[in-house]
Amino acid sequence: MTIPPSPVFAGLTERDRRVVLAAAEPRVLKPRAVLAREGDAATTFSVVQLGHLKLTKVSEDGHEMIVRFVGPGEPFAGVVAAGQATYPVSAIAIEPTRTLDWTRDVLLTLVTEFPRLKANIVDQITQHMTDALTRVQELTTDRVEVRLARALIRLAAHGGLQTPVGVEIAHPVTRQELADLISATLFTVSRLLARWEQQGLVATERRHIVIAKPEGLAVLARTSPRRRRPEH
Repeated sequence: MTIPPSPVFAGLTERDRRVVLAAAEPRVLKPRAVLAREGDAATTFSVVQLGHLKLTKVSEDGHEMIVRFVGPGEPFAGVVAAGQATYPVSAIAIEPTRTLDWTRDVLLTLVTEFPRLKANIVDQITQHMTDALTRVQELTTDRVEVRLARALIRLAAHGGLQTPVGVEIAHPVTRQELADLISATLFTVSRLLARWEQQGLVATERRHIVIAKPEGLAVLARTSPRRRRPEH
């Protein structure tokens, strides 16, 4: 069973890694298929083998927020190993996706046998919490163009594909999804992308975005923060 390099298996011996992978159940998801739903019982831990998941959370006012995207080699639902009862977010396939799944009982047996496995999963949970706190801080201090530039840079760095015209974000992403990711309006994101495309910073086609001039976006992403103004 092949799987992209994953922090989940870091430090495991080849023998231990084979044992862990042999206990997994593969799952195939079509685009828009739901792997897990926020609030449902957290019964399964997953690692993406192929494709991408979109993690979303519903706010108190009923608005769907995108938490992050999960790609090959990355885990979902580490809370299962931590003993949390329900999924804190929903996970939805945004393209044909394949995951490796471990049920709660199987995972708890494995992390008991391989303590390093549990440590790796906990490390990932901690990293995701740190990333979430950073994004919350950005939402309160950074202008929308800074947030969008940083989001595009992160997405491009997340398994981006080198092309003759630049780095293509590895998975399809809509302008509405970008707006949800940075807590902005669709109009604002569309306006910024159109401006940046005219300036040669990015190239867009349907749901695909190419970062043509990463250094140009990096300048925008380093712009000094200031308090947000209402977006129109």
